[in-house]
Amino acid sequence: SLLPALALARPRVAATGSTAPTVAPAGALSPVAVAQPEPWARFNRFGFSLMFGVGSAGLDRLHDLGDAMLATGGVPADSVPKSGLQINAELAFRYYFPYYVMAQVGYATVYNKVSAPSKVMSNIGMIDGTLYNDNLVMEVPILLGGYYPFIDRLYVYAAAGPSVFFFPRSFWDNEPGGVPDFKADAGVGFTFLTGADFLVTEFFAVGLELRYRHLKTGALREDDSGVAAHAVFGGEPFDLDFSGVSGGVILRFYVI
Repeated sequence: SLLPALALARPRVAATGSTAPTVAPAGALSPVAVAQPEPWARFNRFGFSLMFGVGSAGLDRLHDLGDAMLATGGVPADSVPKSGLQINAELAFRYYFPYYVMAQVGYATVYNKVSAPSKVMSNIGMIDGTLYNDNLVMEVPILLGGYYPFIDRLYVYAAAGPSVFFFPRSFWDNEPGGVPDFKADAGVGFTFLTGADFLVTEFFAVGLELRYRHLKTGALREDDSGVAAHAVFGGEPFDLDFSGVSGGVILRFYVI
């Protein structure tokens, strides 16, 4: 009869009164929870980086100093380049604060080198030579800026601040003869940088960086005697100017 058939179709009730679980119809889609990965460019991270960069620097006053040295040998003016290739390397420590704020302190070396044809006095008279100039300074940039996760593993940043520099040196060699080396006092410059990092893993990233540096020393003086360079070679005081733009490659490692 119809009543027994309906009784068989009713769900069975357990002793507790709960019904047995029902089965979804064939072909129906059940929602699946997908776990979202934690962003790698997250807050409260600390890391250190190694940077190697190249750029250019204006060498106007060194050009004038070199010309003053070479003038004693009859070398035409403007023989010394007015700009040169500049190399810089840096070890930096960075912390990422909430609200996309970051702070960075670095320890960097900045170096440039130029050369020019010269004349050198010898026991047979004036002979051809080469004037070499190597310039070096150490700096500690103290920067504050911001960062932003651009996409999942790529984020951009920018920062600026003072740069304390020390040990500015200018080494000269007029082969096959010699000329004095020079030094200047420590001081404070300015650094601005911007770049992008790509996180290869959660704790390692590679990046590219563009940096502007304003770093100009005071007057040069002889490394040994302390006599001002302009007192020896004439003209206005000569200084070292490491200001310029450079591009760098970054290897960044995260501790937390």
